[in-house]
Amino acid sequence: MVAAHPSADGEALLDWNESPIGPPPLAVKRVVDAAERLHRYPRGLLEEVTALAAAHHGVSTDQVLLMAGVDEAIDMTLSLADRAWGLKPGFDGYPDRAAANDKPFHPIPLGPDWQPRPGVPAGLGAGDIVYLAQPGNPTGNLLPAAWIDGLRAVAGHVFVDETYQEFSAQPGILSRTGGPVPGVLVYRSFSKAAGLAGIRLGCLVADAATIARLRPLRRFMPIDAVSLHAAAGLLEEPEFMTRLAEYVREARAELCTTLRASGLFEEVRESETNFVLVRPEAAVREALATVLAEDRVRVKDCDGNGLPGWLRISIGSREDHQRLDRSLCRVAWTRILPRAA
Repeated sequence: MVAAHPSADGEALLDWNESPIGPPPLAVKRVVDAAERLHRYPRGLLEEVTALAAAHHGVSTDQVLLMAGVDEAIDMTLSLADRAWGLKPGFDGYPDRAAANDKPFHPIPLGPDWQPRPGVPAGLGAGDIVYLAQPGNPTGNLLPAAWIDGLRAVAGHVFVDETYQEFSAQPGILSRTGGPVPGVLVYRSFSKAAGLAGIRLGCLVADAATIARLRPLRRFMPIDAVSLHAAAGLLEEPEFMTRLAEYVREARAELCTTLRASGLFEEVRESETNFVLVRPEAAVREALATVLAEDRVRVKDCDGNGLPGWLRISIGSREDHQRLDRSLCRVAWTRILPRAA
């Protein structure tokens, strides 16, 4: 297994889906080497990173637009439509940004299996844009490709957020479509599999005409020099993403085994992302929250993400997972001791 970095500051940070093996070494080197030039504007650097990103995704430079995170990508692409649609439960950034841009947002409900109903939602039309995370956030699962294709046939635009794509066993939509096609916008992040959550950078991939329509909406010098240098270093060292994805897949299976063995959860869902979802038994939920707080093990409560009763646990280092396991054992003993007494 690839060597991992334990969380800093005496905490096991298993709540925000960050890289458990640290940042890309070449990205760090590029940032450090550039530190003495931060009094200069990043002349030509945006174009350099755009070219590197285009080559990485197998598209041309006129089909890529660098973005300061997914929020900016949503803001800009909302200009293409009159209304926004998205899954519920789903990533809260989609309805939040729609509201900030004064665009109505129509939820597409998921069933108990965290899948949408078959068919195209009633009312969806050519003036609409649909926002989908694939793999899902917060659910971590995959949507049926045929269902997405059905949306593409009706909606004006479909925005496919592939922030977690590298951790999935299924190919991304660009592989299925043979490259950018009209009406489909694909967002790829530098935060998750790229190990650069500390910068706000991603790229939007779409057909050249759509990119040309969006490019004038960008600010002057839209990406800062530190983020651009970090991304350049990563894209010059793409094998880092392979190492991180391999680590996550292996550690994800091991973590699921640990969680199931604890006997504290009604359900453990292994996802297609760098986190897993668990539903604690009602009798231990309060004790679990208390022990995790005492042991400084952070996990994400999904009540506010539309999944009440579920916890999201990021893939961490082996030390982080061992620390979590010790906390789970403590909770398990709180159930056993009263019975023994």
